[in-house]
Amino acid sequence: MIVDLHSHLIPGVDDGAQTLEDSINLARMGQEEGVQHIVLTPHHRNGQFINHKEDVVKFADKLSADYERAGLQVKVYPGQEIRLTQQFMDDYYNGDLLSLDGSDKYYLIEFPTAKVPEFAHKILSQLIDMGITPLIAHPERNHQLAENYDDLYDLIEMGCLSQITSSSYVGLYGEKFQRTAREMIELNLVHVIASDVHHVDFRPFNMKAAFNQLEKDFDSAKVNYFLQNARDIFNGDPIEKLEPIRSKSKRKKKKRFFGLF
Repeated sequence: MIVDLHSHLIPGVDDGAQTLEDSINLARMGQEEGVQHIVLTPHHRNGQFINHKEDVVKFADKLSADYERAGLQVKVYPGQEIRLTQQFMDDYYNGDLLSLDGSDKYYLIEFPTAKVPEFAHKILSQLIDMGITPLIAHPERNHQLAENYDDLYDLIEMGCLSQITSSSYVGLYGEKFQRTAREMIELNLVHVIASDVHHVDFRPFNMKAAFNQLEKDFDSAKVNYFLQNARDIFNGDPIEKLEPIRSKSKRKKKKRFFGLF
């Protein structure tokens, strides 16, 4: 059973599927690859899109019914890909944020593409102290984290988890992203592979291809590790967390972005 924790299948709410037909076609592709459960995670507060909790829940209920009418067996659940802004805790306490699980233990957190915000440590530490585990979306595509793996190491040591994108890992976005994703896996800095599916041609599921690549690069035990982690997060259970390794291959940083280590 494959659980996909990151997807953009709700029609017309962000830069993902734009029509119901698009969404159904994408979901059918995922189902054919063995995906059985999908968390719907539209962008929230990324500077372009806002998708409030109440709206996402309604959209997810409607899409679930649409999929059933289309004969799809895949199940969908409401969630969000939440941009980390200084408004995060206000939104959390106002009940406007959706987790990846029914127990509200895991939240999918997105950073700006260029860097990790200077205020990230304060908010992430607060969440972790509250018993919440942030799941960092696609670190291989964040310029700062891709340039300095130690920054991601510090986040993992703090108590965060991370998720790479299947299409990055199989090389759809180019050799650089593929190499970065593989190296992050080698350093035990990644815990989940998810699709971040947006489009049939340009940003598809690629989950089957990613797990095939994972077995080729590592072994079947690594495949099972990632599959089980996604299931555990979805169920709100603790995951097995391999000991992260500090990188020796990237340049040393002149200054840590947290400023507290």
